[in-house]
Amino acid sequence: MTTDATTPFALLGAFVQLREGGAIDASTKRPGPDDAGLWTMGAFRADSDKAVHADVWECHFGGDEVLYALSGVFHIHLRDDTDAAEPAATLTPGACYLVPQGRWHRLTVAEPGELLSISPRTGTRHEPVSGAVRG
Repeated sequence: MTTDATTPFALLGAFVQLREGGAIDASTKRPGPDDAGLWTMGAFRADSDKAVHADVWECHFGGDEVLYALSGVFHIHLRDDTDAAEPAATLTPGACYLVPQGRWHRLTVAEPGELLSISPRTGTRHEPVSGAVRG
């Protein structure tokens, strides 16, 4: 699915690209490095830690990230010397968290729900959590 300005679409599962010059488009296809906008807004259902890639640290060197809990409860972990076993913040429905640019973070699911994120598409890196087993 690719949308135009005259077609309603479901935000859950869509990737909305905020492009240079103010253009916006949406697709259900995850953008690759060559077709991503300056920023991507996405909303998705997360029923488990696997859905939020809890075994992977993420860092956006290109800008801050906004996380917004539409429903459910999510924990945000920020990496430090101990790999942040304790959450830095808990998102409940209606709560928003700003992950600073250049800060390693990951999410875990406390209660299944829906999450919205707005993040820069360039300069994002991923690293496995120490001792994590990918399945």
